[in-house]
Amino acid sequence: MRSFVKRLTIGVTAIAMLTTAPAHAACWDNEASDAAMVRDLETMLMVSALRCKTSGTDLLPDYNHFIKSSRAALTEVNTVLRNHFGTGFAALNAYDSYVTKIANRYGSGADGLDCSDMQSILHAATAESGSLAGLTRLARDAAVEPLLPGGRCAIAVAQR
Repeated sequence: MRSFVKRLTIGVTAIAMLTTAPAHAACWDNEASDAAMVRDLETMLMVSALRCKTSGTDLLPDYNHFIKSSRAALTEVNTVLRNHFGTGFAALNAYDSYVTKIANRYGSGADGLDCSDMQSILHAATAESGSLAGLTRLARDAAVEPLLPGGRCAIAVAQR
């Protein structure tokens, strides 16, 4: 009986650890907010490529080329974002929900940008040759404002 109780306690503890990990940090540090900005840019381009195809402008070859040339940087971005949300089932659900919200933001298009604008942005993104720093700079230049539930972390300034 003691063995059963011990195994049950270990099992319950393990489940609690998996399901009670924080869904996301209270705020977004620079690395996580930059990753969110690049993920937002990538998602905007993906949704726009799909939308533009339905209106007769096929950006999918350009988008696919961008994804292939930027795979390592985009994988790094997703790793940073997953780490921001934490570990466990709740964190994975929070990450999935976050990514879905990004895509939904662009479902009706990106404000003020048409398919030729998206094609230009895709070419600029591909020209970065998979550089995460380059994609971050491009996202900043494009004034991408990512969703940051909880906001950016406050910056502490040292005083003398």
